[in-house]
Amino acid sequence: MRTIAACCLASTLAAFASAAEPSPALSPGKETQVDDPKVGGGYFVVYVPSDYSPRRRWPAIFCYHGQGGKPTSWPFKDILGGKSFVIVGMGYCDDRDRRMTMPEFDRYLAREEASVANALAWAEKRLKVDKEQLLVGGFSMGGWMASSMGETAPKLWAGVAILGAGRQKLDLPMSDPAAVRGKPIYIGAGDKDPNFPHAKKAVDFYTKAGAKVTFEEYTGLAHQMKRDSTVLRDWLLARVAGPEQLKARLATARAAERAGKLGRAHTLYSELAGVSDSDPSCLAAAEVARKLADAAEARLSEAEKAIAEGRRSDAGRLLALLATRYEGSPFADRADALLNKLQSTPAK
Repeated sequence: MRTIAACCLASTLAAFASAAEPSPALSPGKETQVDDPKVGGGYFVVYVPSDYSPRRRWPAIFCYHGQGGKPTSWPFKDILGGKSFVIVGMGYCDDRDRRMTMPEFDRYLAREEASVANALAWAEKRLKVDKEQLLVGGFSMGGWMASSMGETAPKLWAGVAILGAGRQKLDLPMSDPAAVRGKPIYIGAGDKDPNFPHAKKAVDFYTKAGAKVTFEEYTGLAHQMKRDSTVLRDWLLARVAGPEQLKARLATARAAERAGKLGRAHTLYSELAGVSDSDPSCLAAAEVARKLADAAEARLSEAEKAIAEGRRSDAGRLLALLATRYEGSPFADRADALLNKLQSTPAK
């Protein structure tokens, strides 16, 4: 019989071993397998774009593979030349292949949604992922799945890419008729693909539902992906770097600035500035980010001068205001550090 001490020691060693397990290394231009029992299939893969930088947040594509395949970043990595997007290759939950009633299928999709949430949470801890710029897509079985995930969690996705497939629920009405209204949806299929009629039917369905549908016919192809599709590439990039998208992001940053949330505004402006060195919205964002940074640096210098001159109340007031208005930024962190030092140092 094990003693209480032995049990405690075993638990401690197990916890230490778990904590000591190395996390998979993520490198730009590389695809990494992540083992996780909370994700469908027991693992997923993460591709980090070759141009990745932690200076800003990055859009992500959740990619579902075709029948008989395995988690992959294909075809999106190839279409994008390995740049611009984090790609999370998903597996399927274990009851995917059996026939289900519609209530059972809806419960299954809820499990898939939880699987995505777990993979997203893992990626967010290690990469700068933009939750407002998440796409879902896939080829063949992955395309059918993307259609269902797009309808199951419409608020999660900024766009849906259905490749070599159609709408999974065929003629059934959506539970929420407004789920895809205004949603960008790309549908592509070979004109000789057995799924081509289903793809066309999905185009009609989603267009009538109010989605912004882009359809591409892969001329001369059967059940194959058009590997050099500039239409899909441009559609993907437009989700994050199109003029309308960049203007919307600039408006969000300005709203944060008007609300006095200068730390949040500085982050948003800085991230937008990193997207392009020529787009007008990005150039405007870079200018405002510099002004906010200069203003914060000036306040920090003023506070440091007040501390040096013994004006503790003035310094405390300046630092407290800066920490509040620039909350969530390095400027606020520096203000907090100075304020804590000031408060812990006796007055002379």
